[in-house]
Amino acid sequence: MNIADLENIVNYIVDQGIKATHKNTEEKYLPIDYLGIFTKNDEEFKDLESLVSTLGKLGDKTATQSGSTFLLNKPISTSAGLLNVLKIRKPDPTRPQRGAPDFQIIDYSSFKEKYFLSGKNSNFSLMIRKSFEMIELKGVDVLVYFPSKTFNERQRMK
Repeated sequence: MNIADLENIVNYIVDQGIKATHKNTEEKYLPIDYLGIFTKNDEEFKDLESLVSTLGKLGDKTATQSGSTFLLNKPISTSAGLLNVLKIRKPDPTRPQRGAPDFQIIDYSSFKEKYFLSGKNSNFSLMIRKSFEMIELKGVDVLVYFPSKTFNERQRMK
């Protein structure tokens, strides 16, 4: 696994997330905030975690049960902007998708009302966390998240 392989995986996940967003919303551009890669096996997890650990520092020390989150020293360029936060998730049979991009929402309440509370689209679900919530959209090979707070806002609350 090398940096080009990593960038290909990241861009695939972002592009699939954008396709799912365009198919299910009227949103034209939502910047990337965070991205999780769902590894397929222990070897891929070890390879990716080892590689990404050389590209940044451990970012979220409280969420290590499912994998490692890194704050990248140099952002990865994607079609949804620069990616600064990357999580490498441990293999999980309940996560067959390739990954999950989180996109920033300027007006979360309006987004929630329009796409989730209206009940017009069953592809959306609401996920409640301790200090924030997010709307999940099931894409073809990704789960797309629209959190009420950005990664940085969530970290400041800890």
